[in-house]
Amino acid sequence: MQSANMQIEKYHRHLTSFAAEATPLCSSFMDLLKASPEADLECSCKIIGDTVHSLRFNLWYKNNGESSLNPKIVTFLKNYSQAFPLDFSLYQQIVGTDFQYDKVKCTSLGIDARTQSSASRVKLWHIIEDYPEKEAMVLDFPQISPIARCLKIQPGLLFGFDFGLDGGTAVKVYPVLHLSQIQQSRSLLNALFGTRTFALLEQCKWVNFGFTTKEAGLSLHLFPRNPKMFIDNFHHPVLSDAYRLFSAQKVIISLDQAEAESSCFSSFNLYY
Repeated sequence: MQSANMQIEKYHRHLTSFAAEATPLCSSFMDLLKASPEADLECSCKIIGDTVHSLRFNLWYKNNGESSLNPKIVTFLKNYSQAFPLDFSLYQQIVGTDFQYDKVKCTSLGIDARTQSSASRVKLWHIIEDYPEKEAMVLDFPQISPIARCLKIQPGLLFGFDFGLDGGTAVKVYPVLHLSQIQQSRSLLNALFGTRTFALLEQCKWVNFGFTTKEAGLSLHLFPRNPKMFIDNFHHPVLSDAYRLFSAQKVIISLDQAEAESSCFSSFNLYY
């Protein structure tokens, strides 16, 4: 766990590195950050062409036996739902009234703030363990690709929700494979995605496969063993420049799987 002061310094260093100016959504997130010394801060940026969106942050809370959603998160969401038309119907549909929060290993509350508030999002994710009936419900949710179930090999599941400040909502599901499982699943992964995708997976400690109700296809969330070399091999100047601004040893790189197979990239996400 990072200390509260270190996390606040990390937040400000991220803003300074990317020459970004905090929005009102960031200000509310900062209040939550200050009130959450028990959580871990994750900073992020999205690269689309030559444009970098850097006002992206997640707070990860470990579950210590709580039987309900963290009240700090509840208050944050409630405050924003009073100012913007956040739609929680998909969350309520999946969680219902009998969700077993003691099966949640971690919960994340995040923001993706843009210049236009209508293009911004609040994000809520859960990592569940020993909860097969809820895993099945999420994996079988309408518009989630059946490929997600094929990739559900590792115990536990990360799933979450994007709440757009414009009222749009998406469900997201992220089955994970670690390196040993990637190697053991070579035939399956090559058949599903192709050799270029598999070559990227082999360079990683683990990968989350991201599926969403918002669009077809999937994203790869890659945790490379050697981030600098991995990123340099994309030969993408904006991506390399963004990474050099923080040069963390533990980095997640997210990209579109179809773009990975074609080696023609239009966007990346970095998380550290």
